[in-house]
Amino acid sequence: MSKLRSLILLLLVVLAASPVYAQSAKPLISLGESKELGKFLVGKDGMTLYSYPLDNINESVCYDQCAKAWPPLMVDSADQITAAEGIPGKFGTTTRKDGKLQVTYNGMPLYYWFKDTKAGDTTGHRVGRIWWVVPPATVAAEKLPKVGTVLVGPTGMTLYLWKKDTADTSTCYDQCATNWPPLTVKSADEIVPGVNLLGKFGTTTRKDNTLQVTYNGMPLYYYAKDKAIGDASGEGVGDSWYTIVPETVGVSKNKDLGDILISYDGMTLYTYAKDSAGTSTCTGDCAKAWPPFTVLPEERLAASADVKGKLDTIKREDGGLQVTYNGMPLYVYAKDKVPGDATGQNVGNVWAVVKP
Repeated sequence: MSKLRSLILLLLVVLAASPVYAQSAKPLISLGESKELGKFLVGKDGMTLYSYPLDNINESVCYDQCAKAWPPLMVDSADQITAAEGIPGKFGTTTRKDGKLQVTYNGMPLYYWFKDTKAGDTTGHRVGRIWWVVPPATVAAEKLPKVGTVLVGPTGMTLYLWKKDTADTSTCYDQCATNWPPLTVKSADEIVPGVNLLGKFGTTTRKDNTLQVTYNGMPLYYYAKDKAIGDASGEGVGDSWYTIVPETVGVSKNKDLGDILISYDGMTLYTYAKDSAGTSTCTGDCAKAWPPFTVLPEERLAASADVKGKLDTIKREDGGLQVTYNGMPLYVYAKDKVPGDATGQNVGNVWAVVKP
């Protein structure tokens, strides 16, 4: 009996160490889903994962109090990273200041939110308008070192457009397509936009009947000489290939107010009657109630085709860059909670939504 017991124990040890056993374990990263947000990455026990756009590629800037509120997803070794089948993209690690390893997705460090208490909670989404859930996106926006925030593909590699193309038509074939591989999908239904992407995604049929993804009608490509996430060596090649800046400002149809300007994350934009062109007079408590619509210094501005005025920036007293429209500084309203809210219209008879 003792020999039989020993054999059974040995067999259990072998099974526990075998690849078959390992594959049956629940992956570290899988997908959650909600009606409002669609599919998004979740970690241990189904807890929602978030990204922080102020981070750099493969580098976290969230420490101290930030890291207490937003605990990083950590591993002891990159070998511990497992993901559910069907999640596109690349998982890796970045080394934090204490030498520990934080998990990244397409170069973006991943975090939990301390106020989420159970699987399915997404209370960290939109916190400060700088924390977001992470969908398994076909096209996402990511901040790159040299070109600012641009569109990237499902594996985090930089996307480009070719100025010789026309709307919904690719003219890049043969050697061109070898140098600039098109971003393709099997079906238009497969396209999952990342968070905070205004603009229209679609497909165009290439000569070989594959479907190439388009953004506002322009076909999307990679560059064969880009080797790693964050590379953008195709920018400006031949004065005709360029990275794609996602729309900073777009237009939304409000049921009561008609067409109005919105920010990249869908929030209604306002102007202040006491401002003048190129000058903001909203500071202190005013700026708490009416946060200025700002961008990072390295960002380029882009507007949807139906925005007829001019976008620019002005420097505020605190050094931030506030977006202007035809010279007038733009703001969001703290009491607007979700895209579509426009509760700031006519507040004090000095705040107004912006017509395109």
